[in-house]
Formats: sequence, structure tokens, C-alpha cells
Amino acid sequence: MNVLLINPPMSLDTAPRFPSFGMAYLVQELKKYGHSVEYLDVDACRYSRSEVVELIERSQPDIVGIGGLVTVYPYLHWLVPEIQRLKPGAPIILGGPVASSLREICFERFAIDFMVIGEGEVTLLELLQQLQGDRKFNAVKGIGFRENGRVVFTPDRPLMGSLDNLPRFDDTLFPMEKLLANSGGIFQIHTQRGCPSNCGFCFNAFRVVGKNVRYRRVRDVVDEIKYFKEKYREKITLFPLTGECITMNKPWILDFCQTLLRENLNINYRVTSRADTLDEERLEWMAKSGCRSISIGIESGSDKILKLMKKGATVEKGRRAIALAKKYIPSLEISIMLGYVGEDRETLAETKRFCKEIGVKPLFFHATPFPGTDLYRLALAKDKIGDEETYRMQLGLMSILRDSINLTDMPDKEAAREIGKLISEVNRHYLWRDVSSSETWRKMWLKARRDGLGKTVTKALDVLKKKLQPDSGASAGQPASGR
Repeated sequence: MNVLLINPPMSLDTAPRFPSFGMAYLVQELKKYGHSVEYLDVDACRYSRSEVVELIERSQPDIVGIGGLVTVYPYLHWLVPEIQRLKPGAPIILGGPVASSLREICFERFAIDFMVIGEGEVTLLELLQQLQGDRKFNAVKGIGFRENGRVVFTPDRPLMGSLDNLPRFDDTLFPMEKLLANSGGIFQIHTQRGCPSNCGFCFNAFRVVGKNVRYRRVRDVVDEIKYFKEKYREKITLFPLTGECITMNKPWILDFCQTLLRENLNINYRVTSRADTLDEERLEWMAKSGCRSISIGIESGSDKILKLMKKGATVEKGRRAIALAKKYIPSLEISIMLGYVGEDRETLAETKRFCKEIGVKPLFFHATPFPGTDLYRLALAKDKIGDEETYRMQLGLMSILRDSINLTDMPDKEAAREIGKLISEVNRHYLWRDVSSSETWRKMWLKARRDGLGKTVTKALDVLKKKLQPDSGASAGQPASGR
């Protein structure tokens, strides 16, 4: 079959930085089994709407597939009718987290014909087989479809038992030079899928059908790193290993570190972690093998809030993990989520003390209820969402750094004031630490000798302004840590 796969823009207010692994693997799998695939990546290429229309007009698909995060929901209101208008004979399949988290809603709002829920590699192939053959859609697990005026959902498809059959990521599908430039040389390596945790704020598209945690083989991950290191050379500055919590599987991470050292790859890489998946042995091997950054999902300095989040962690565990990691890894990304349900002045004061005590400036995020999460259900129950369709239509513009709704029990103005005050005080605390450091003054003196006093002072003031910004974290839809 001729398949047109479309990746809508995840967020229009930030430059694209990373490719979609999910879409890449679908394209590669479909081609492997003889399908002709045209891939239209609106997110990475940022095509205008007129360009999207032109590209769809030029295509000749038998079927159109769309996938993306829940933040693409507003864009689908434009895209799906355009596909219908331009290619009226082509059935439309919707997949990805937007489908898995809004199953019934997407069928109500959009004239889609089919839906793929959870992992799509096997499901999409089976669905296309039925479209070419007997059309016995009930035989395909993990889909939704229309039948006799109603929507039918088949039983969920279990998660793939392993990731051993995943091919090497095909970077030629994406404008990699542009993405590398936008990201500062960050080249992600797909490493792990799944998460056993139950954090209330997190929507994991795989968790809707199971909790199995799967890793790619160490050999496959290392070979992929070697290949792209050779291909892009100095354009790559960091290889983040993607997954909810890379350090969870201790034998895997030790094998990975030892393989890097044996093969003398000499790379810089980053992992995601939780406070309860770090120990001296893991950290020592990671430091030796090139780990330069760890992202740790701490989320709060209040045990009350951690319990409400269902983090399965404590403040003391987080404190110990950070102190241990600081001994080995030069850069720690500590994520802190503010404004969760139950947040008040006391919990914010606890978090502020914690943030100052740990000795690492954290990345702050505002608690944002995404459809499909426990937090969203809590926000609905507390009448914080308002009209759900209006809320969903704002998801593409909403940032987890700002613009979130007030989930606390404090009045809106008080909550905004107290959260803003916390961020400002913590930022000032670390700014003063940096400014008063003898190492900072030594570096400034060296720069002044090299670049001149005026230029050095101007640059220092620019850095100062940025550090005083109240929002400091990852861009929406790109969380800094595995949680």
C-alpha cells in the first residue's frame, strides 16, 4: 500500500530539536514489509499550512496515518478536515499518545477511520493487512474503528516482549543538520521503553497497555552511537540515552559503561534517573565511561506532595541521591514541579529550603494536567479544568514552564505570587553563589584579558539577565527528566 505518514508540530512556540523515533520506526517497519511510505514531518520541517496542503495534494496515498503527543490535538482540528478534502478516498489512522490518551474524544471530534493504541509497529502492519484483505478488524488487537455507526475498540495489544528487532534509527528521514544546530549538538539514542512507576502527572503511552520495561541490546545502542559519532563527528556534543529511567536496570547500565570503555568511544552522554536507582557502583562506572549529565526526577522538597504525586520516593532519598551523584557527575538536572494539587505555602517553603540545600540549581516546572493522567482526573474532580474542549485546544500553546492552571488550594493571585517568589529566591541564591565564587572571577579576568573589559562585562550582564528569568527548565513537551 501507499502510506502517507504525517507528524504534526508538537509545539509552535519552540524550534524543533529532536526527531520522532516513533515515526521513524513506523516508516522503517512499513518499508521492510513492502509498503511504499511518504513521510511528511511538519514538526521537524515546520512547514506552513499552505506547504502542508501542497505536499498532501502531491501525494498519492491509499491510507494516511497521523501520530503525535497530546499537544498536537489543536492542530488535528485543521489537519484532518484538510486530508478529507484533499484525499477523500484515503482512510485516516490516528496513533501516538494523542490517540491513546483521548480515545473516545478523538473519534468524536475528528473524522478518523481507525486508531492505533499503544505501540504501533506490529499493530499498524496487521491493520494494513486487513485493509488489503478480509477487513476483519476485530482480529487486530490494539485498535479502534467505526462499524455500523458506532466505535469499536479491540482488546489492548500487549507490549512487545523486547526491543531486539528495532532497526538502527534512520536519520535520513529528518533534517538532522537543522535539528543538531537547534539543539546545540544533542543527538538522542533510543534506548528504553516503559515505566513501572505510577506518578500521577505522567502520561506514558506504553503504560496504557502494560508496565513492562524493555531495553535495546547494549550492542545495538553502542553500535548506533559509533555510527552517528563517525557520521556527524564534532557536530554532536552529547548523546542522551532516551527512556523513562535508564539507570533502573543495573546490569544493563554497567554493561553499557564497560562496553564504551572497552571500545574507547570517548563520548559524552546523558541518562535519566530516579533517586532510588543510583548507587556508588553505577555512578563510578558512568563517570568513567563519559556520563556528563544525569537528569533526576525529584519533583518536590515536600514529602506531602511526593505522596500525592505517587512518586514512591521521599525527600531524604532525593537528598542522598543528589549528594552521591554530585561526587561523580559534573552536571545534574534536578527537576522540581510546582503547584501540584495540595500545594500550599508550607509545602512551597519546604521545597524552597530543599532547593537551596542540595547545592544544585534545579529546573522548575509547573504542574500541568495532561489528558489521561491521574492529575487530569484530579483537576477535573476539583473543577479546575473548566470546559474540557477549550482546555484541550490550549494544549498546543500551554507550557509546562508557565501558563498552567492553578491546581493548589490557594487563590490564583496568591499561588502565582508564592510560586514566583520561590523561583526568584532560589535563582538569586544560586546566582549569588556563582557570582561570589573565586573561580567565576578568575574566568572573568581571563576573558577580559582576551576579549577586552567592555565586551566581557556586556556578556556577563546578558548571562545575569538570563539567570534571573523566573522560568528555567526544558521546553514544553521535552521534559528534562525520567520520572
